[in-house]
Amino acid sequence: MIASIVQFLRRDVTRGVVGTILLKVGSGALAFALFSLAARTMSPDGFGIFATWLSVAQIAAVVGLVGQESLLVRFLNEYRVEDRPDLTKGVLLSSLKISSVAMLIVIGAIAIVASTRGDGWLLIVAVSAYTAVSAGLMLGSQVARSLVSILIGEGSREILWRVVVVLFLLVALFGHGQLDPAELLAVMTIAMSIGIVTQIVAVARVLPDFRGTAAHFETSRWRSSALHFWVASILEAANQYFDVILVYWMLDPASAGIYFAASRLANILALLSAALYSFGARRLPSLYFSRNHQEFERTLRLMAEVTALCVVSGLLLIWVGGPYLLNLFGPHFAAQHWVLIVLAIGTAVQAAGGPSAAILQLTGHERIYVPVVAANVALRLVGFLVLIPWLGVLGAAISATASLAFATIALNILCRRRTGVDPSIFVLLRFSSWKRGTYAVRGAEPGE
Repeated sequence: MIASIVQFLRRDVTRGVVGTILLKVGSGALAFALFSLAARTMSPDGFGIFATWLSVAQIAAVVGLVGQESLLVRFLNEYRVEDRPDLTKGVLLSSLKISSVAMLIVIGAIAIVASTRGDGWLLIVAVSAYTAVSAGLMLGSQVARSLVSILIGEGSREILWRVVVVLFLLVALFGHGQLDPAELLAVMTIAMSIGIVTQIVAVARVLPDFRGTAAHFETSRWRSSALHFWVASILEAANQYFDVILVYWMLDPASAGIYFAASRLANILALLSAALYSFGARRLPSLYFSRNHQEFERTLRLMAEVTALCVVSGLLLIWVGGPYLLNLFGPHFAAQHWVLIVLAIGTAVQAAGGPSAAILQLTGHERIYVPVVAANVALRLVGFLVLIPWLGVLGAAISATASLAFATIALNILCRRRTGVDPSIFVLLRFSSWKRGTYAVRGAEPGE
């Protein structure tokens, strides 16, 4: 058994997946520390307001990117395999221009809405600045991950700036300082700017010299893909952040803070899905476009092995240690253990489903992905409207888990039918997950 484990850990794919997961776990631990310290340095209502505006800003950042972050992952990998620096330059210039203009429009909309609500100017400026910097960090991490490494792309987005904010919050906590949402958002914005600078420096070092390369544009193709990526990204962001806004609107700020804390803890398992997406987005597209289906299958199987192990251990951690983890946010959070368990079941199902969403989007099937995510959002919204008045925060958790399970099952079925690949942990029960001769990418015919 020991020899088998050692051999398993020596595999290159295993090391890559485990390394990416460890990176995500580290970022998750820092996020947990950040939010628990923030809850300790704010009043219950203040933390709920912070969580709500943070959710609004994250959704707004995705809206302002207009799908360009996913578009870059899709086409930078394709153009690198095809050795097309002219198209690489074109897609980079196009994405930067479109996202910059759209972000200015979104920031203006945030300022107008916040001012009509009567929020203070300091909070309006802080939310607007955080939205812009968050979008820049998100876009830069996709470019850095594709062109440099996962460590640079995800480390600058998830690790570096959180270390700075956690240190600031520790100083505030030990100094018995009381923060308000605007102050913390301002500190987070400044810290995230460091991550953007890191990304720019790293990407500039690996980009080819474009000065003698004429940029070529596949505008119609990019526009079509970006639209579907954009809608999918907005729906994904709504799945992740709109819950808190609805709880705030239907209940109160304190309840929104409780739901936010429980959902962040449940995301211990969602971090696994994010890690698999990060690893898959860097490795799988090149294998798919180069028709290396043997290595593609091998990569998926090893990803499934790591996933199965992490899902079981993550659920055990939530079941046993949930009350203690919730108590770190404050005594009134500890009573919400069942909310945490229900949310964790949903994220466990999602993780067990594997990177089906990434495979569909990165292989040219983004159009069928959007309706599933839209149905997920609609189902969750209906569940919130029915269950929150009856069960409160627990009703929100039940609705979120049910809709997430529906989306995961639907995406897996679509992934198997359209690409011939089973990305879930159930692939371990089969001899092969790849149907020989099936290429569902645009421009390829079956049997090619």
